[in-house]
Amino acid sequence: MNRMLIAGAAFAATATLGALGGPATASTTASSTASTATASSSGEARPVADPAYKILKHLDYRGPGQASLRLGYYHASTDKGFGWTKVKNKHNITKYSAVEFIAKSPTREHIGGQSYRETGYAGKYTCSRGVCKLVKQYKVLLTVNEKKLRDHHDKGVITQYCVGITRCPNWVTTALSKANSRSVAAAGPERYVGAYRPFAHSVRAADVKAAVSAKPAAVAGTSRYVGAYSKLS
Repeated sequence: MNRMLIAGAAFAATATLGALGGPATASTTASSTASTATASSSGEARPVADPAYKILKHLDYRGPGQASLRLGYYHASTDKGFGWTKVKNKHNITKYSAVEFIAKSPTREHIGGQSYRETGYAGKYTCSRGVCKLVKQYKVLLTVNEKKLRDHHDKGVITQYCVGITRCPNWVTTALSKANSRSVAAAGPERYVGAYRPFAHSVRAADVKAAVSAKPAAVAGTSRYVGAYSKLS
């Protein structure tokens, strides 16, 4: 009789453990599946979840609204990327304001889909006896994708670069950045100018000065940095 009672108790205990273990296992599986689904959903919502899509600045823009400058990424091995990281690391444009100056360009061209290209120029002059002669100029292009992402903002800046070279000289950033605030930094005979049209080959030094708003000058090494919003002539 005692053996029967013991066997029955053991069977009941086994059944109880089985009943408890079954749902727990199912629950764990369901939880794992839910976690996978959440991860999958996060993957699909890449513009929100991926750090590359973080918006660093909303730029003043000639197109509708503002242009988003996202952190982006750049992989040199595959030459793939977009956004600030590509602009800075690949093309050596190192200030947000240098990007914003081109974003405000009146020369805006549709290049396909929801992408547009803005055009500007950076020029280098050497000045002597009241006359400045053009030494070098670069055409600077900015590409913006206006497609709205899941964060309800445009994808924004794709790239910005100097036509003809991979990395812009440092003075290009300075010229465009100063042009964006209509200010000038002066020192020495060289002047670096940002504008929305090609530069004249020779201009009066006074015309360069008149091209920017009157603001306190800041010294920058031995060069003069000037920003202009129209062609100097």
